[in-house]
Amino acid sequence: MKQNADDTSIDITKKDLSNFNNGKEVVYSATTMSDEPKLNDYQSLRPNERISGNSFYLYRAALIGDLLALNAGIGLSWTSPVLPKLHGPNSPLNTSIDTFQESLITSILCIGAAFGAFLFGHLADKIGRKKTLLTVAVPMVAGMPILAFTDQVRMYYLGRFLYGLGSGGVFTVLTMYTGEITEDHNRGKFSCIQGLFVSLGVLCSFSIGSVLCVRIFCLACLLPLQIFVIFFALYAPDSPSYLVRINRLEEAEAALRNLHLLSKGQAGEAIADLQRLEEIHKESKGGVKEIFRSTGLKRAFLISAVLLILEQFSGINAVIGFMENIFRASGDGIPPQAATTLVGVIQVATVFVTSSFIDKLGRKFLLLVSAIGSAASILVLGLYFFLHKHECRLLEYFWWLPISCLLLYIVSFNLGLGPVTWTVLCEVFPDNVKSTASSMVAAICFLSSFLVTFAFPVLSELLGMAESFWLFGLCCVLGIIFIHYVVVETKGKSAIEIQKILSEK
Repeated sequence: MKQNADDTSIDITKKDLSNFNNGKEVVYSATTMSDEPKLNDYQSLRPNERISGNSFYLYRAALIGDLLALNAGIGLSWTSPVLPKLHGPNSPLNTSIDTFQESLITSILCIGAAFGAFLFGHLADKIGRKKTLLTVAVPMVAGMPILAFTDQVRMYYLGRFLYGLGSGGVFTVLTMYTGEITEDHNRGKFSCIQGLFVSLGVLCSFSIGSVLCVRIFCLACLLPLQIFVIFFALYAPDSPSYLVRINRLEEAEAALRNLHLLSKGQAGEAIADLQRLEEIHKESKGGVKEIFRSTGLKRAFLISAVLLILEQFSGINAVIGFMENIFRASGDGIPPQAATTLVGVIQVATVFVTSSFIDKLGRKFLLLVSAIGSAASILVLGLYFFLHKHECRLLEYFWWLPISCLLLYIVSFNLGLGPVTWTVLCEVFPDNVKSTASSMVAAICFLSSFLVTFAFPVLSELLGMAESFWLFGLCCVLGIIFIHYVVVETKGKSAIEIQKILSEK
């Protein structure tokens, strides 16, 4: 294949759309009937027009894998219930900590995640998605006992870094795995379910972490990881596209039949399609140079990277990581533990709603609504803290405003900027560059998260809480403009169709 500067993805797209099936449109004719009654309804369907049912095997593989996402959510919010305890009389540390150390304990997880994105993204192409995901659990399992039993601040840094290393693998490889075991019509839903499990992890931290001592809380966090390792090893298949790539065709056929409810003939056609795509991708081996030679891939990288930077600079990890401290600073009289638990419940409910509507309303619409709501709520929250700093007497009538703004912010964020950005990431890149591109974008995301979570308590002391929230609000406003003018709709489209759209714009 000829690889010109701006037409790599155009060449791939044209080859796939015009020559994908030797220049002919494939229609599955009902020439034979399956012995399995449930499979007879799948005859006479085009490759991308499968019936919209989801199999038990698909749910089982996705939900077991999402236990890793639950633990990643616990890691992101772990500091919210723990940091206040480090200042209390029962602190597990042998010394008090200052603002800088608080910031580093919170944010060093993101540094680990940035390294983990590259490490496990590379492993995913070498040993497969399934083995890599099992490997992802290792640093997470190692990190929590360190946090449970140490009394040294430096060991807290190590434990959080190791946990972050695994979290980076979760957001990179689990996102790829989910995209590869699903189909165009249900990919958005299952990607959002992954986000739902992240929110469940946040809720676990807010609810359980606030009532348990640090040691017991850390050890309790290991339970989902243990369940994941056992059941994922036993019951989850590797992704069909990876199995085809390493020529394990019988396993690929079994995976496709179970995951997508296909007949034997349809599974054979799907494997043939994957093999043709693999041949196309072999002609352009992928890698960093490939991403920046193609107009379509460059735009895909721009969209996914900016969306994930926006996700972080909207302030979510700062808000989640310092939630109890924010409620204490607001002085609204609501117990911080109760308020944070309520926020966690609302977050879970919102992501559940998003997973139900993402394949109906589309990605771009949800992202726009999310950015607008996040901007409005965080700007008003900043106004509250500005008036609170200046001891405005009117605030005694608006004691409910901080929790209302935070609830609206959490709802808005989880309608789009939270789960949908990762859905877009797993959709816009073809298989030959997916690991490399996803690793790069995830690393950018976590480095952005490090900057935000590290800088938030420092900025809050230097500038004030209000000014910090206004900065987040400004980023959301800029995000609204970017989403409206640059982001394309990916609902129900394959990576090749998306690349065609990106190359033509």
